[in-house]
Amino acid sequence: MPESNSSDDLAQLLAHLESLKRAGLADLPRVTITEVAVEVVPGHGVQGLARERPESVSGDRTAGAVAMRQSNPPDIREIATREIATPNEPSAPEIGQEAALPGMADIKPKPAVPNRPKATPAPKVAAMPVASFFDQSRVPFENPVVPPDRRPELLRVLAEEVAACTRCPHLAATRTQTVFQSGTPSARLMFIGEAPGADEDRLGEPFVGRAGQLLTDIVSKGMGLDRSEIYIANILKCRPPENRNPLPDEMANCRGFLDRQIEIVRPEFLCLLGKVAVGAILQTSVPMKTLRQRWHRYREIPTIVTWHPAYLLRNPPAKKETWEDIKMLMAEMGLKPPKS
Repeated sequence: MPESNSSDDLAQLLAHLESLKRAGLADLPRVTITEVAVEVVPGHGVQGLARERPESVSGDRTAGAVAMRQSNPPDIREIATREIATPNEPSAPEIGQEAALPGMADIKPKPAVPNRPKATPAPKVAAMPVASFFDQSRVPFENPVVPPDRRPELLRVLAEEVAACTRCPHLAATRTQTVFQSGTPSARLMFIGEAPGADEDRLGEPFVGRAGQLLTDIVSKGMGLDRSEIYIANILKCRPPENRNPLPDEMANCRGFLDRQIEIVRPEFLCLLGKVAVGAILQTSVPMKTLRQRWHRYREIPTIVTWHPAYLLRNPPAKKETWEDIKMLMAEMGLKPPKS
């Protein structure tokens, strides 16, 4: 190494290490300058001599050190032995180059990948219970069961109250009469429909038109019962104009009358006909196809859902589904279809 370059190299090395230290690279490979003597050379910016020796250096390591050249102090250019790195220590990286880990010098680092949140697994869909769907409908009745001999009189008084009702002025102004009930107050089974139609408004009895005839066939031909053995009521006691669906405020105004009917008759089973009746009684907007073929409960009464007879007249293929619902109802009631 020429003498004119020795002090320059040392100064550059020291400056480089100092710059790395200022940059925050604390874990640098260990460099030990065992002995350095630098001549003051004008213009090089290096002053004085520096000597440093480790307390103990093995013979093998000193044997590999560069021998010091002895001369007069003014002629000294550089006397140094350096312990740059041991086999277990990597050499210092160059500027702009990261230090390689032991045994990974030939492995290129992978580009940084931003942390991505792990996808949350989809929750398992809980199976819908078959025995009961609406727990809010399990509220028991407040009053005890009315004896059968008292039911006709209580229903007559309630029917008179309904006939005088004007809670829905527009319905009271357009109705011919209110439509309250059909059947026996001691029935085991109660059907609940939507609202009276033109025929019902004229005759004052629920389900007497074409839809009523189909319901009669279901009861007599399908279930083997006489229509007088069941009880029939509607959500609304007045006919909506043009047979439109009942409005929410209309159903709310009439709901108390229906609740009292149910409490007086206290049937063993309820059958809700169509989505309007289902929505009003079970307080749900769940589609009919989901509610069918399973038992629900209103108050203390097991309740089943099926299509309205008027819907069956418009969609005859749905009669098969209604028959499946009725058979499930009959099985629970202990009834068998008539042989004919």
